[in-house]
Amino acid sequence: MQRSSPPLPLPLRIISHNIRYATTSPFRGEEPWSTRLPLLISQLHHLTSVSPSIPSIICLQEVLHNQLTDILSTLNSNLPPHLHWASIGLHRDDGHLSGEASPILYQPTIFTPQTNNTTWLSPTPDKPSKGWDAASIRIITHGIFKHIPSSREIVFMSTHLDDQGSQSRFHAAGMIIKIASEYEERGLPVVLAGDFNSEITQEAYKRLAEEDSGVVDVKNYVGWARAYGEQNTYTGFGYEGEPETRIDFIFVNDSVAKSPYQGTESEAKKDWNVTGYAVMPNIFKDIGVFVSDHRAVVADLELQ
Repeated sequence: MQRSSPPLPLPLRIISHNIRYATTSPFRGEEPWSTRLPLLISQLHHLTSVSPSIPSIICLQEVLHNQLTDILSTLNSNLPPHLHWASIGLHRDDGHLSGEASPILYQPTIFTPQTNNTTWLSPTPDKPSKGWDAASIRIITHGIFKHIPSSREIVFMSTHLDDQGSQSRFHAAGMIIKIASEYEERGLPVVLAGDFNSEITQEAYKRLAEEDSGVVDVKNYVGWARAYGEQNTYTGFGYEGEPETRIDFIFVNDSVAKSPYQGTESEAKKDWNVTGYAVMPNIFKDIGVFVSDHRAVVADLELQ
């Protein structure tokens, strides 16, 4: 009897970006959404056009309904139908169209969502609600996606934790770990991305970085030769008087091998190889416009 060959590694590009909601009262240095949108679209086009053989998933945060409509219609207007984008994810204030969303964008000819879930990060996770000391309602969008060419299933998750409530961030991190672990118990690989409003020394990141969390920060698994760009992901618009910080992250379930570019051989039993990591610029000097007050984070992965 001839044994079947193991599946080939599946390359993926994950993009996480807090795009800054379309405020009617912009900060000093902040341009309106109509000015920022074309720059965001051109960056997303660039990042997702790396290769036809490398599918991309885009995890966004702080997205109002009109912004999501603008992003999808503008992205798709420059693409043939077989490359069009769609999204999953509810808006946080009413579970429908009100308030910010953390949507996951995908191409339906490449991925099919098998589930579409929004969980409120609060003691009442099944309905719109504010948790603990949070200043705002917070959510996580998550779903199982089938990669159509290979029939492999992957969980993608996008979230945005509270910017003021320390207890909220800590408890939300615990909820996220529980959600991810339930997927992992089913043998599903997990990718978690978002704005955690937590530096690596603070509560949410520290909880996610604990050995029992089941997830790891992909930046720790790529060598310097495959890392590009800035260290910090939050910049503001130049006049907030706040230091730049690293608060946006991409995690995967902790069955991950060291990148071969770190000089360590990858282990075949591991789910993931991390082949690249980047923090993209959010302003270009010749234009002088911030795309957002956050920089996009990009991870290049291989699912074994």
